[in-house]
Amino acid sequence: MSTHNLTTFCYSAEKSQFSRRSTERTLGPREILIKTTHSGLCYTDVHAKEKGCGLGHEGVGSVQKVGAAVTNHSVGDRVGWGWLHSSCGHCPTCQSGYRQYCSQARGFAFSDLDQGAFGDYRIIDAEFAYRIPDAIPSVDAGPLMCAGASVYEALDAAGTKPSDRVGVVGVGGLGHMAILFARAMGCGVTALFASRRRPSTQKVQDAFALGADEARCISEHEMVFPRNMDGGTGDVDGTTAQPINVLLVTSNELPDWNKVLPLLDRMASIVLMSIQLEPLNIPYMPFILPGHRIISSTEASKRNHVDMLEFAARNQIRPWVEVFAMTETGLGEAFNRLESGQMRYRGVLEW
Repeated sequence: MSTHNLTTFCYSAEKSQFSRRSTERTLGPREILIKTTHSGLCYTDVHAKEKGCGLGHEGVGSVQKVGAAVTNHSVGDRVGWGWLHSSCGHCPTCQSGYRQYCSQARGFAFSDLDQGAFGDYRIIDAEFAYRIPDAIPSVDAGPLMCAGASVYEALDAAGTKPSDRVGVVGVGGLGHMAILFARAMGCGVTALFASRRRPSTQKVQDAFALGADEARCISEHEMVFPRNMDGGTGDVDGTTAQPINVLLVTSNELPDWNKVLPLLDRMASIVLMSIQLEPLNIPYMPFILPGHRIISSTEASKRNHVDMLEFAARNQIRPWVEVFAMTETGLGEAFNRLESGQMRYRGVLEW
């Protein structure tokens, strides 16, 4: 076993700035040492930054050393990792493949607080690092490790078929990825804007460019957007909307369910994906009578993580990214753009 000095970026709420923090870690027999090259920026990092922990959980890099018992990775492999760091491996949940729901799972901002993907090196259980296909550039691979995996898992959990129409609530870092994947699966896609603010013309045009073929605002500014927007909007007419079979809730604000439910087909699946502190209040009978179901979904099973990367490579799925330097200044710029809602659509930190 060897000991390594790892440096990661943390946020000091007292000083209102990012700084570097070093820690020593011993490489275990089932672990690998990764030299980080890129990391995506997720809104979960915003939620976690006040904890003072090592930030970043969409990491990509090259394997520098492997533990004595590691057989699935070699030195020089390009790998990525996401929110989940380890699980018990032997409970019924882990045995079923859905180890992200293990009661002993260790993940970003809850464990291993001295490490993060915003850093120079990372030591992680080899079973929770994934080889990146050659067809995917590292700058694009970062956002796939959490956002891409989460979207793929959610679509799989809902049993999504190419004949389905997928509604995506929120066109941001997670939502834009949902549009890309759903369209690549052959689904029709409806982009739904639930924010109290009316979406900009640019945001709506981006939704269509990503692959949506319908776009609607479901806040108090209820409206339908034509594909060729010139700053105007179409009339609100619920009868013209194609019914949604799978609804992915990716936004930081919960939608008005009284406006969402009429847009759903019978027996629709609603998948909750974002971090929320608000209670979930859904009109009971309008939800029950059509036979809808609610699913919660986080991260991805090992199988879906691997399949997602292969699917993204085969279908040339490329997240829309803005690249920042992996420095204190770069982190400050990236977080500012994300928290102000200006990011289009996923930030990536790069050494």
